[in-house]
Amino acid sequence: MYYPKSQIKNNLYTNGDEYVLSTTQQSYKGYYYETSNGGKYTGKFPDDGSNILLIELTPSSDAPGKNNPILTLAISQYNTNIQPERFLPLPIQTLPTQKDKDLGSFPRYFCKKTNENLYIEINKEQFTKLQNRDKTIAWDLYTSLQVIWQIKGGKTQTYNANKNNITLIEQRNKWYGFVKYFKDNFLKYYLES
Repeated sequence: MYYPKSQIKNNLYTNGDEYVLSTTQQSYKGYYYETSNGGKYTGKFPDDGSNILLIELTPSSDAPGKNNPILTLAISQYNTNIQPERFLPLPIQTLPTQKDKDLGSFPRYFCKKTNENLYIEINKEQFTKLQNRDKTIAWDLYTSLQVIWQIKGGKTQTYNANKNNITLIEQRNKWYGFVKYFKDNFLKYYLES
């Protein structure tokens, strides 16, 4: 997801008692950044590593001023008014395997925010969750699709095949601006013969 520099607070630090990683629910200690919509992610800035979403811990009632993630999670399991945490898709690129390289193509996965032309490349796991309307991901806020990406053949042929495929996807799915998302890099992962 792209945010202008003016909408990001960089180089923030936590001692490990404020946030947990959205992927593992483990306490997080280290640098993070915050976006204008309140999202907090690992890393000093957006291009620093994989930028995992952080979840804020809520103070427990038995220890004022202290965070107790175990008690908070235990309470949430028995309180029917608390909705389970859903996560937004995270940008994770799929890389071609050796089998893909031998084959000359591989699947890439993308999602689009339903109410705006915001595109994110995601991995197969997130794609499957979105397709299956998994309750752990915000499937109702995003649409997703798979693209077969050519990486072998003549350079011009490969470029045109990928560009034409993306253009067709943009038109059929009304994903306006999807072609521009690639910044004319339709030879990404190309293998010289």
